[in-house]
Order: sequence, then structure tokens, then C-alpha cells
Amino acid sequence: MLKAIIKSLSERISELEAILKQNSQTSSKPPSSDGYKKPKPTSSRKKSDKSKGAQKGHKGSGL
Repeated sequence: MLKAIIKSLSERISELEAILKQNSQTSSKPPSSDGYKKPKPTSSRKKSDKSKGAQKGHKGSGL
């Protein structure tokens, strides 16, 4: 009898864990239902090896 109870409870736990893992990106739920645990937006852009700004040695003009 105890084994049957343990089995049913472990199945229920796995069902509840699956529900907790869902968010608006992995289900048909609206984004407003995500609450405060919204996933971070990720960028598909790659980092460049180039340095930012003008070329080295370029004399900038200032006011």
C-alpha cells in the first residue's frame, strides 16, 4: 500500500515540476503570466574582434 502511495506522489511531483518549467516561450501562455520569473532576452548577435570608435592614430576634433 505504501509503495502505491509513493508511486502516485512521485508521479504528481513530476507533473507539477513540468508545469513549473513552463513559461510564455515554452507554452501557449501569454507573457503576462510569467510574473517576475521572466526569461532574460538573449541576443543572436556575435561579439566582434574590432575595437569601438575611430581608427588608431586618428586625430579627433573637439569643441
